[in-house]
Amino acid sequence: MNKRRAGSHKKEIFILVILCILISFALAWAADIETKEIKRSLAEAYVASGDYAQAEKILKGLIKNDPRNLEAKISLADFFAYKHEFDKAVILYKEILNAKKDLEIKKKLADVLSWDKRYAESLELYDEILKEKEDVGAGLQKARVLGWERRYAESLKEYHRIYEASRNELIGLEMKAKEAYWNNRVKSAASHYNELIKNDPANLEAMFDLSQTYAYQSMWKDALQAYQRILDISPTHFRAKEGLKKAKLISEHCSLKSGYEFFEADSTGRDQDIRRSSFFNEFNYPLNYNLSLSAVYRLTYRSFADFSGLLENEWRIKASYINNPDWRLDGFYDFIVYNRDINTMHTFGASYNFRIFDYGISNFSYERERLENNSTVIRGRFYSDNYKERLDMEINKRLKLGMDYLFASYSDGNYKLEPGMDLLYYFSLDPKRLTVKYRYFYNNFDKKVSDYFSPKGFSTNSLAFNWRHFLNKEEIFFGADDLYYGLGYEITVDSKNVVGNKFSAELNWDISKSLNINIKGSVVKSSSNVYKDKNIITAVKYYF
Repeated sequence: MNKRRAGSHKKEIFILVILCILISFALAWAADIETKEIKRSLAEAYVASGDYAQAEKILKGLIKNDPRNLEAKISLADFFAYKHEFDKAVILYKEILNAKKDLEIKKKLADVLSWDKRYAESLELYDEILKEKEDVGAGLQKARVLGWERRYAESLKEYHRIYEASRNELIGLEMKAKEAYWNNRVKSAASHYNELIKNDPANLEAMFDLSQTYAYQSMWKDALQAYQRILDISPTHFRAKEGLKKAKLISEHCSLKSGYEFFEADSTGRDQDIRRSSFFNEFNYPLNYNLSLSAVYRLTYRSFADFSGLLENEWRIKASYINNPDWRLDGFYDFIVYNRDINTMHTFGASYNFRIFDYGISNFSYERERLENNSTVIRGRFYSDNYKERLDMEINKRLKLGMDYLFASYSDGNYKLEPGMDLLYYFSLDPKRLTVKYRYFYNNFDKKVSDYFSPKGFSTNSLAFNWRHFLNKEEIFFGADDLYYGLGYEITVDSKNVVGNKFSAELNWDISKSLNINIKGSVVKSSSNVYKDKNIITAVKYYF
């Protein structure tokens, strides 16, 4: 009996010891999990405070101690995405997916690929996700990415599909806003985006598009508010940061543009004899978000075949009042002082733009323009008073229509009527833009004058091709530091059967937000050498 009790007692002690060991392991395991969670939470706190080095150190330490810690890997991948270190984030998300098939991780990977402009890869992943599950969020992001890639028709089709599937009015509103935005329906786009943001205050996509709408329309007060709203929600939003910097520079800082221009034109039959070299400086001062003043000084040396050594000092004052998207008013006064026995020349002008039913811009302008085609008109101080109406219509994203009518009254009593129209078509969009433009205009003077080219019933047809290639590291958006080159070719045929060929080139480089360099040049030659000219302009612009 005693032996039996002793044996039973030993068993109880053994079981108790085993239970204690198991409990100890369990407590240690739980403590380890709790420690890992605490460390992960601490890393997230460091991210929020901006101490990225400590956050990265903690997360990498967790993974080093436990390479199978997927939660730490997810946090580190999210951290890399947050810092725009997209390559590192992609590698980690792919590692996680190899270890565990997870739809949410796949969506994160697709998002990061799209932010890194790897659109084909991201769209492939979105398609895989949508095959597995009709995910409204993935469908919405796919539609957005198609828009970022400028596949607008496909994007709208995807918006429509997910709207029909979900009947989510916010998606329908975003679809309407995007369509208006892409077709330059500025007022409609702003209205739809503001309504969308009111109902979906965290929609950064809508906020950024709205900020771009305002910035490109020079609506500086609204643009600054829109950018700040984005940064209040997402302090690391790179494009909003850059857009805010540029909008502040343009709307609140003075700028100076300095450069050199050379122009030469020769035509015996058309009374062209121009050779000029100019150095210029333009200082711009924004008085407020709507009103700006500019002062321009230009020193020009002219040399005609029969009259050389003419030096001009030209001063111009300009003012611009912008009340976009509705209207804009510009005006200038200019006077030119010569070093020879030519009286001071005064020119002036104004223009008024206003938006028509959100489909285009109407511009009415008046300008007193001096004639400069040869020494006779310069010494005689010839000028023309030009009254012009111009209408530019946005048919859609790719097709633009323009029409204009000019009445010019000349100082010698002559006058000119010049109607014209043009069509512009975008074969491809930025960053590799190819456009073709057709233009027709008709010149009819009251009388022919030997001092300047004044034909009757003279028409011209032209066809121009222009290529512009952006080399930006980032996407093209307001605030990006643009670097692009452009190449152009234009052929003209007039009613005298004279064919002209124009070759042009341009280089534009935003060295920084504050500093820009622009170089343009062109050469024109015509059949039978009826006319020819060449032109080059180099300019540097700096914001203080």
